[in-house]
Amino acid sequence: MDRALRKLIERNCTSTQAPTAVWPMCGRRAWDRVLDWEFRVKELHMKALVTATLFSGLLCAQPPQPVQVTPGTPAVKAPPQATPATPPAPAAIAPTTIVMEANGKKYTAAEVDHLIALLPPQYQQPARSQPQMLTTLLVYQKLAEDAEKAGRDKESPLKEQLEFSRLQLLANSELTLQGNSYIVSPADQAKYYKDHPEKFQEAKVRVIYIAFNPTPGKAVPGDKQLLGEAEAKVKIVDLRSQIVAGADFGKLARENSDDATSAPKDGDFGTIKHSSPYPDAIKNAVFALKPGELSQPIKERNGFYLIRLDAMQTQSYDEVNPDIAKELRQEHFNEWTKALQTQFGVKVENPGYFRPQAPPQLQQVR
Repeated sequence: MDRALRKLIERNCTSTQAPTAVWPMCGRRAWDRVLDWEFRVKELHMKALVTATLFSGLLCAQPPQPVQVTPGTPAVKAPPQATPATPPAPAAIAPTTIVMEANGKKYTAAEVDHLIALLPPQYQQPARSQPQMLTTLLVYQKLAEDAEKAGRDKESPLKEQLEFSRLQLLANSELTLQGNSYIVSPADQAKYYKDHPEKFQEAKVRVIYIAFNPTPGKAVPGDKQLLGEAEAKVKIVDLRSQIVAGADFGKLARENSDDATSAPKDGDFGTIKHSSPYPDAIKNAVFALKPGELSQPIKERNGFYLIRLDAMQTQSYDEVNPDIAKELRQEHFNEWTKALQTQFGVKVENPGYFRPQAPPQLQQVR
């Protein structure tokens, strides 16, 4: 039983992240690193059991899958049926109406609403159509009541774990509020656009890519035999010399580039922005060029790039206005969290207290 439960938890709890919030994720990741990993894992064990059990119940309650028909099976037409009339909307149920019974206790609609509100958001709607899911919640409610009656919520380490769970939930709530409440004015957006024109440039480029085998002696996926790194470098340098001497970039891209997307289009790689998800070495090289200029060979993990800048233009304010608002909101959030971490930075007064302690020794059972 323990092994099956462990597998169920592992399948349904692959992350120790807190519930997803709306506030900017970059700042949240920086803040989460402040939290102690061991505490997060302890909290996970309690949440994992509830999530796994509820999720299992949800899976068991799924409707049956449609029957698969083997291709070629003659189709059987069903007799025509009249279009069913739209059912009338259900009448509103008063909060004091009894809607279910469990363990001899009758529950009103208001009480069931409260139970459902205790569930994680992703389970609340299913619970309204699959009330059997509430059985697990009621069982946990009974177990928690018994634990409180026994005073276990006042005992260590459960007392501290409960305190930290409450602390973390409240802290995340404040982080979400701070991340979403900052208002960016149109004047601030316009000023940011004017002060940082380089951030809104986009470059139209052509590329020649010469791939090499990063692991000499080992086969690589695909049928093509890749060059070694030294051979690829010689080839890309030679191609650059030909282009500088007047050779047609597009023709050389079609005949030599290993980039299957851009090679047939004379090396047309589209546009690159400062926010594009390319390595910094690529973007730095691109935005250092002037229209018509050719980059030096740029080495990346699996190949060399040769880039020519065809045109450079600046995106209009209307295009980037939403991105500016996000950027300013993110900057404000990062500054706020950084100030908090600076404010509560720890200065060690007694290093002896913080020395690593040896883990307790296991006692041999005789």
